[in-house]
Amino acid sequence: MRNIAGIAIVSIFVFSIVLSGCGKLSKEEFAMEMDKYNQENSAAHTDLGNQVSEVSGKVDAQGDALRSEVSMAKEAAITASQQGDADTITAAKEFAEGGDTKLREELMQTANMVGEKAQQAAMSGDQKLQDQIAALENTTKMQAQSISDLQAALMKTDEELAETKAMAAAKPMVAATIQFSSGKVSLTEAAKEALDKAVTVIQSNSKALVLVKGHADGNPVLSGRFRSNWDLSQARADAVVTYLKSKGVTNKIESRGLGHTEPIAPVNTKAGRSQNRRSEVIVHPTNSMM
Repeated sequence: MRNIAGIAIVSIFVFSIVLSGCGKLSKEEFAMEMDKYNQENSAAHTDLGNQVSEVSGKVDAQGDALRSEVSMAKEAAITASQQGDADTITAAKEFAEGGDTKLREELMQTANMVGEKAQQAAMSGDQKLQDQIAALENTTKMQAQSISDLQAALMKTDEELAETKAMAAAKPMVAATIQFSSGKVSLTEAAKEALDKAVTVIQSNSKALVLVKGHADGNPVLSGRFRSNWDLSQARADAVVTYLKSKGVTNKIESRGLGHTEPIAPVNTKAGRSQNRRSEVIVHPTNSMM
C-alpha cells in the first residue's frame, strides 16, 4: 500500500510541475484539485466497501439458509427410514444432496464475487478494504469446510439408512391377529378379512417364512374333540394355515400350538380370555426362524 500511496503522491507532484511549466499553479488552485481528488477517491472506496459488506451478508445468509435445508432433509430421510417408506427415503436423500449441491454453487459464485472485489481493493490501495476482503475470504473458507462436514453427514445418513432398512427387513412382522369363539376353531368373516390382508403381505415377500401361532384362553377343556388347550390351539393354527394355502400362499409355513402359555390379556376376565383365544400370522423375511 505504501508503494501505491507513494506513486500517487509522485504523480500529483509531477502533475503540479507540468502545470507549473504551462503557467503558475497557485496554492488555492492546488488545494482545490487535491480536495476534489480526495473526495472522488473517498466516495469510490465507500461504495466499494458497501459492496463488500453486501457480499459478506449474502455469504452468511446463503450459508445459513442452505445448511438449514440440508439439515432438514437429513432429518426427513432418517424419519422416513424409520417408517420404512422407500419412496420417501429416496426423495429425502435426493433433496439433501440437491441442497448440498446448491450450497456449493452459491458459495462458488460468492467466492468469485469476493475475488473481483479483492482485485478492485488491491488496485485502489485501500488497506481497510483489503482487510475486509481478507476477512470475507476466511469466512468463505470456513463455509467450504462446512460443505465438507455436510458431505460427511450425508454419507453417515446413507449408512444409517442402509442399516435401518436392513434391520427392518430382518425383523419379523405380525401380518394378522384373529380371534376365535370359546372352544372353536372355525374362522369368522372378520378373521377371513384379516387373513386376506395378510395374504397380500406374504405374497409380496415370496421368500419369507410364515409362522402361524395358535393360542387358547386357559379354561380347561372338559369335553369335545380336543383333549387339551394344546390340541385346541394347534387346531386353530392349522385352520389358519389351510385358509392361507387356499388363497394361493406358496411360502413355507410352520404352525405351532402354544396352548395358554402366551396370554396377551388377563386370564381371569371374560374380555381378557376373549383376546387370548387367538391366532397370529408372523412373517419372517429371512429363511430361518427367529
